[in-house]
Amino acid sequence: MNDLLRDTLTAQADSVEPPPLDLTAIIAAGNHRRSRRRLLTVASGTAVALAGGGLAIAAGRKHRVPSLPFTERRVTYAVGSDLHYGNETISVAPHRITAFVQTDAGFVFLNQENEIHLADHTGVRGLGKGTWRLTADVRGNLVAWVEGFNDHFESVVYDVNAQRELVRTSAGNRIPPNVSLVADPRVVALDGNLAYFGAYDGFYRWDVITNKGERIAKVPLGAVRAVAAGQIVFQQPLTQRPPAVGLAIARTVSTAAPAKFTGQQAFLSPSAKYLVTEPTDALPVIEPGWADLALYEVASARKVGLPYAYDHVYFGQWLGDEKFVAAGKRRFSKSAETDLLVVTAASGAVRVAVPAFSTLRFSTTPPRNAPFALPTGSAITDLY
Repeated sequence: MNDLLRDTLTAQADSVEPPPLDLTAIIAAGNHRRSRRRLLTVASGTAVALAGGGLAIAAGRKHRVPSLPFTERRVTYAVGSDLHYGNETISVAPHRITAFVQTDAGFVFLNQENEIHLADHTGVRGLGKGTWRLTADVRGNLVAWVEGFNDHFESVVYDVNAQRELVRTSAGNRIPPNVSLVADPRVVALDGNLAYFGAYDGFYRWDVITNKGERIAKVPLGAVRAVAAGQIVFQQPLTQRPPAVGLAIARTVSTAAPAKFTGQQAFLSPSAKYLVTEPTDALPVIEPGWADLALYEVASARKVGLPYAYDHVYFGQWLGDEKFVAAGKRRFSKSAETDLLVVTAASGAVRVAVPAFSTLRFSTTPPRNAPFALPTGSAITDLY
């Protein structure tokens, strides 16, 4: 019996009666398992559909179909219906990927209707739910999002491997009267067994194993930007009119922490050694100092210089604590050619991983999204 047939029969047998939910085991497995299973080589020119629905490996080249888990973080991006995971290409057609994240158990993406889908070695399947953005940790099987209803929002944490919701709560998210929906609740971060929710009435820390949480700071919606290794990135001062670009880092949200960094979106490395910031708008109308991607060493607040060769750079994913992936539009390129880059955080040195993988041309009708997506969980959008 070959590996593909064995894996298929095993998946079908497992689906007959799901095992009981052991949250501790699930979380531990997601956070600590690092073993890799052998990859199946598929002959060139063959499109292979795997049992369980719709996942196809694009024809025309040799491809290796990754088996669960997807623990390795590779240079990863999506263009149209194709998700590129290192040297492998996974087609999710007819869907077009607008945003996605990686988990150890597979990829979770939004299509053009903002519908949530999972893509793994068994296929592509929809969850029958929709959202605007996705959140995942740098490791593990969990993904999180916020769902909107008539009078409230609900924060959700979902285990991709177990295919079950672990958390669903409306804590802090009843829509106040006359509230502006320009800003909406979001899952700020997943950090190990903890989820961090930005809600209407403050900032919540939620234990995924016990499904219990508490508000840890009464701050405005959007004040907290990122969490990793227990370190929290938040705007300073805590209350201010947008754009709020002064950022502080501490283990608690406090008015005492000094603002040492500048930016809007924030992406901490796994151990919070480095911080990457970038503007929310992909093409800011004005370009002050904070309107570029910036790289900082957290302990010293040293700003690490990046090469001049790219005039628009977008964060993609941390590959570990020392390197991250980004997309950079070549400076002075008339065709807006964009390279996929691997950046060494300590020095800012750049290696071109995939030259001219796309162009930076935004759609002419809203939402004005870029033609490619990076595994941040959010679309790259020209807001104005």
